[in-house]
Amino acid sequence: MTYPERPFGEVLTRTYDPVIVEAGGKYDTIGIYSYGRGIIERPTIDGSETKYRVFNRLHAGQFIFSKLFGWEGALAVVRERHEGRCASPEFPTFELDAAQVDFRYLSHLAAWPTLHQRLRGGTTGMGSRRQRISPQKFLATEVPLPDLAEQRRVAARLDVGMVKLARAEELRQSTTHVRNALRESLISKASMVTKRALETVMTLTRRSVEVSASASYREIGLRSFGRGVFHKPPVSGAELGTKKIFRIEPGDLLFSSVFAWEGAVARASAAEMNRVGSHRFMTYVVDPSIADADYLRFYFLSAPGLEILRRCSPGGAGRNRTLGIKPFGAEIIPLPSLSEQQRIARMLLSAEVISRDYGLAFDTQIQAARTAMLNAAFTGEF
Repeated sequence: MTYPERPFGEVLTRTYDPVIVEAGGKYDTIGIYSYGRGIIERPTIDGSETKYRVFNRLHAGQFIFSKLFGWEGALAVVRERHEGRCASPEFPTFELDAAQVDFRYLSHLAAWPTLHQRLRGGTTGMGSRRQRISPQKFLATEVPLPDLAEQRRVAARLDVGMVKLARAEELRQSTTHVRNALRESLISKASMVTKRALETVMTLTRRSVEVSASASYREIGLRSFGRGVFHKPPVSGAELGTKKIFRIEPGDLLFSSVFAWEGAVARASAAEMNRVGSHRFMTYVVDPSIADADYLRFYFLSAPGLEILRRCSPGGAGRNRTLGIKPFGAEIIPLPSLSEQQRIARMLLSAEVISRDYGLAFDTQIQAARTAMLNAAFTGEF
């Protein structure tokens, strides 16, 4: 069975709820992950931190896409938890015709690679990172739209299938627990031969970047619980507004100023070359004659290291607990000899590589299964 194809414009209508942006006002903004992975909840910003004078307020049940990255699947449905958040004009929103299209069906459709390919055909601009999709092109894009009952049947089956794949991904994460246990064991059993103030071991190093409105910048973020660095979509200097950014260099030890207490700690690699971080990301350069940067990273992810980070990150709103630079620098940490630090770091890096490589193979299989399921669903073979 082949489903009839219809343009988005037959079931979606452009909608806009303007919010005037004022300096001193606080705005909860969003972005969209690529490949249909949903909406990113960005930190609250002050109106003075953006060039935009008007935002678009989101409402649950809408469909939204990124003009800049829609071609690689930056599409999503707006869920209840995103109600009232703000998006720039770079993220057009649409209201669904509930008599013709099912919200859950559309949610799964946003992740369908074939739809992303079709959108790539409607882009303008040169270079893969400069392609843009206009709302008109988006609304003209045809997608499989069976009747509402069939959409609901397909969505229900996809819900079940995606939950099973998510469960498989959870089991894969169990290998992480084994790796963490090894880290705790090696660090707790190390021979701590000296104690030093942190400020004598590593130096806070800020490399300020002058922002140009016409230039493009690639920001980093840090995942909590030791899950490393992630790369944000490029943004223009105009989009950054007055936001201060700082250059990252490979080898830097990175701490999120608001989430270090829950393990948002990482070491920059060659992949972070020419990337930047906001003032929320603190970069430290470790003295290699005293300490091994990888050992320190593992130490700050261990129980005693996290205890230091939590002690230096007092209270705050929600999960945001700001790491105090002065008390952090004054903390005294025990250190094994440099050679023992390097030995422990080598063992833990090896465990990390094994976990990562096997994990990547598994993740590839999961993604292939997810794509096959979506292909079957939207070609009438489900």
